[in-house]
Amino acid sequence: MFMVKSKNNDKIEITDYLNLLITIGKMGGIRRPVFSTTSELGKIVGISQQSASRKLTKMENTNLIVRNYQQRGNTIKITPKGITSLERVFTDLWMILTAEGRELAEKITLKGTVCTGMGEGAYYMSQKGYKNQFTSLLGFEPFTGTLNLQLLEELSLRNFERILRSPSKFIKEFTEGGRRFGKVFVWPTYILIKDQKISSALIHPDRTHHSNQIEIIAEENIKNTYNVKDGDVLEIVLQ
Repeated sequence: MFMVKSKNNDKIEITDYLNLLITIGKMGGIRRPVFSTTSELGKIVGISQQSASRKLTKMENTNLIVRNYQQRGNTIKITPKGITSLERVFTDLWMILTAEGRELAEKITLKGTVCTGMGEGAYYMSQKGYKNQFTSLLGFEPFTGTLNLQLLEELSLRNFERILRSPSKFIKEFTEGGRRFGKVFVWPTYILIKDQKISSALIHPDRTHHSNQIEIIAEENIKNTYNVKDGDVLEIVLQ
């Protein structure tokens, strides 16, 4: 269901809102302000003038459109947020209605920009309680460190949400040196680099809040072995 959040964080169902956005877009409202009346828009969408007026006001309040009021109507332009909302629907429909999209939907992929983390990954991966469990779980002893990726694309962000809701393996919590180390969720993946599939795993500590940055572990030091640098874009595929 197509939803947006209002300024007070209420969710609004927008079946008619989507129709209005599409209608305004077809009139050219992505590129420039277009002129129309609420009566005209309501007639096209199949709702009353009063309903169209209320929905356009809510679309303004949720920053989907900007309007300039004139004596005989309004000029309306779709905002970047509105364009993003349309792109999200387009992507979903593409994945549902095309063979290529359905193939992609069956495997969860992530794209991210390589970045330098806080250095905590190396510390945690050096703990025997983690390293031994990872080795047993994944079938390889991971390099002492993590590869950090900043997810930027909308599709990757939504796929990450899907991954967090999907079945996973996990590393049990343990105590070492008087310190408690928490549970870590693990999803086997592979990294695509120059047509090579490199076995790896996406890890997500139980106590870590959701962010746009993910951590990947592999048997090798990916940066050194494959000459990967900060700023490079890599694709990760869930196995």
